[in-house]
Parts: sequence; structure tokens; C-alpha cells
Amino acid sequence: MRLDLAYRGTGFRGFAANEGVRTVAGELGTALARILGQAPALTVAGRTDAGVHATGQVVSFRIGGEGLRRIGGDQLDGRLDRCASSLNRMLNPDIVVTAAAFADDSFDARHSATARAYEYRVRNAANLDPRCADLEWHVAVPLDIPQMNAAAAHFVGEHDFTSFCRRPKDRPDASLVRSVARARWRGEGARLWFDIEANAFCHQMVRAIVGQCVATGRGDRAAGDVPAVLAARSRDAAAAIAPPHGLTLVAVRYPDS
Repeated sequence: MRLDLAYRGTGFRGFAANEGVRTVAGELGTALARILGQAPALTVAGRTDAGVHATGQVVSFRIGGEGLRRIGGDQLDGRLDRCASSLNRMLNPDIVVTAAAFADDSFDARHSATARAYEYRVRNAANLDPRCADLEWHVAVPLDIPQMNAAAAHFVGEHDFTSFCRRPKDRPDASLVRSVARARWRGEGARLWFDIEANAFCHQMVRAIVGQCVATGRGDRAAGDVPAVLAARSRDAAAAIAPPHGLTLVAVRYPDS
């Protein structure tokens, strides 16, 4: 089964289930257990950190015979809609199921994905906006958007992103080579948006790229520094990473979408 999700990450300690703290997977698993009779093992397209949001997250899991019986077996359309509605009554307002569908047995939310897209929001003004304080990074120093875009352009293409990623502890030799299709800043008044899409992202990659671009926009780094930082393959070469609360997973691409 496939669920498409949106959630406000402010009140969660990330997506992955974690004993003793509130997580998106923990809340979703508990709600699914009430509907299906047991909590399924969830596979997620992008494992978001604490405070990170999503409007286009995708989760997949298998349903046993009892779970199928509970949601109406092969009578798909109306029963899936009711399943999604039931989940939303339990999960709102912090988590919303935007779509529910039965998927082919070969579908895997993570491994079937061909690309992910993120958005990072910055408020560039003297004062923060309290209505959006948990959705955007407040940067009071004026930022140079053309210079930030000049820095962002260096990330497009296939690169080793070791300087911009936290290496996974359980896979210290894992490749950190990723292919970025798009990386661009845009602004409207005090609000800036950074859009980035890649075949995959490693841990903290988007936040580290944003941090480098904002340091460039402040004048602390030069746009032309990026190739050397990439080549250094060291986190010490990059600027400080951006905070998590400005980041949102906005889309996951699949071969048929």
C-alpha cells in the first residue's frame, strides 16, 4: 500500500520511530494498527530529521489478510478513501494523508523513487514573522540572491557531497555521490525560497548546501569557493549548516509520475 503524506515537523523528533519520543512514523504506525489490526513495517521515501516538514512524503507497506479484510479487500476506491479519512481523524492536524492507493508488490517508497525535491524557506528581514517562525530560517543580515544563485549553480550535476553530508554511522563506506538536477534561489519581498531536486540526498545535505549559499549571500564566503569545498571532501571545509525548521520535502518522483 502507498500513502502520500503532509506533516508539520515542529512537534516531531523526525520521521523514524524512536522509543520514548514523538515521531511521524510512531504516530502513523499507531493509527494504522487501529485500522489494520497490527502496525505494518513502514518504508519512507525521505527520512526527515526533527523539525523538518513535508508536503509530498511517500510511505509504503504491506498489508496482510486481516488488514485487507478490515479495509474491504479488493473493493478499492471507496474503502481506501474511508481508510484515509479514518487516518486523518486520528492524525490531524499535524499529519495529513493526502492520498492512499494499493501499489504493485514491487513498489518501494524509497528504492522505487527516481528523484526527491526539497524547498528551504528563509525570512530575510530585520524581524522574524512569529506566524512562520517554525517554517523559515530568520536571517537579519541582507542577502545577495544573485551571489547565492551563483553558488547554487556549482551544486548542479554529479558530485561527491562528502563535504555537505553527515556520513551514516552504520555504513561508513557508503558512497556520497549524488546527482543534482536543479538548485535555485528565488525571492519575493522578505521571503526567499531555495528549490533543489536530486536523484537522492544524503543526511543533512540540503541544509549544508543552504548554509553555504547563505554564507555566500552574507559575504562570508565566495560563490567560487564551492568547487574547492566539494573537492575537499571534508565537513570542515563547508560553512555551518542551516537549521532544520526551514526545510520541507515537497515531492518524490517515480517512473510513472
